[in-house]
Amino acid sequence: MKVSFPTDPISIQKRIQSIDPIKYVSSRNYIDGAVSLLSPYIARGYISTKQIFEHVSSRGYKPYQITKFVQELTWRDYFQQVWRNKGELLFQDLKQPQPGIRHYKIPKSILNGHVQTGISGINRELLDFYETGYLHNHVRMYIASLVCNIGGAYWKKPSEWMYYHLLDADAASNTCSWQWVSGSFSSKKYIANQENINKYLKTNDHGTFLDRSYEKILEFNFLPKELEDLFDWDLTNVYQGTEKWIESKISNANPDDRIYSNSNPNFSLDLDLSLPVLLYDFYNIDPNWKKNIQANRIFILRPHFFRKYPSSPKTMDFIFALAKNIPKIQFFWGEWEDLLHQLNSARPEIYWKEHPTNKEYIGKEEERDWIFPEVSGYYPSFFTYWKKCDKIWDRKNLPNQPSLF
Repeated sequence: MKVSFPTDPISIQKRIQSIDPIKYVSSRNYIDGAVSLLSPYIARGYISTKQIFEHVSSRGYKPYQITKFVQELTWRDYFQQVWRNKGELLFQDLKQPQPGIRHYKIPKSILNGHVQTGISGINRELLDFYETGYLHNHVRMYIASLVCNIGGAYWKKPSEWMYYHLLDADAASNTCSWQWVSGSFSSKKYIANQENINKYLKTNDHGTFLDRSYEKILEFNFLPKELEDLFDWDLTNVYQGTEKWIESKISNANPDDRIYSNSNPNFSLDLDLSLPVLLYDFYNIDPNWKKNIQANRIFILRPHFFRKYPSSPKTMDFIFALAKNIPKIQFFWGEWEDLLHQLNSARPEIYWKEHPTNKEYIGKEEERDWIFPEVSGYYPSFFTYWKKCDKIWDRKNLPNQPSLF
């Protein structure tokens, strides 16, 4: 399903206003279901899960009517809590080794220009993915199941491939989801057969290697020919695409773009060091953050961050356009130490929002928005986390009704 993601505030607000949590409950798994299409804005910190929760809660629904929507929204906070508490361990098997590993690459049949998985619905959605940067959540699960549980790939490189192309690239949600599907962060692997795919993608495939019962799929002892040819996804090579985008943006920048780097002598940061400095980055592009104070607003693009988490030019275009909604935002291509060197002489107050990827910043860290800030720490499963959240929600909204779990 082809979708677009506008970057102007009016269109984004209209999208928030159009959320229908009732239709969402009944249709969310279908390719044309009433999903919010807000994930790219949430992932970039342009809006928060808490803001969406408060908006939906204010519209007069009974809590039981929106429980499923709130629950799915809370999954994102849960994954963020996993990353916050596990740190670099997020990128290893979280619960147990992934079962059934055959290789540590990705099948060529999912790559741009080579899409031919043998499943027409997945082929269609992959082609749209390369065009739009978006995948329906059910499709992500289908792809991960196909690649890992049918094709035998270890989850790590395929998850990096998907992250690279996603407008809503979020290392916590993406990594945890791939591990959940592949069985390293869940009690069992997720499997979808052709009947299930036909139902939710609204296709009519028959005779595919998935056109059989779940029991027969679980007995697979062969590798479908469509998944045989492999590609070694290498972050060092992939990063070059991100770096080329940034270099092109810098070399073609006009004064209004306000991009600074050591290689761009045409622009230097315009700083009033008597004012505080607000740091924005890949996970914080909140246009309303401290919007009523005078400050130096700097979007920092750190090379070491993008080497570890490279993003496609399409994603970078999206990020840049979103950030331009922040008045007088300036872009800094360089490491934190380089920026700190420019700021240190005046020692202004420096603020940023907490995130696992910006631990090197020095100054005043502010908490992110959480739907249920009272619930923190690591929980081994979403539903142990949700039980705590649900009790808090009950106390606020349903004092006379029992918890849902």
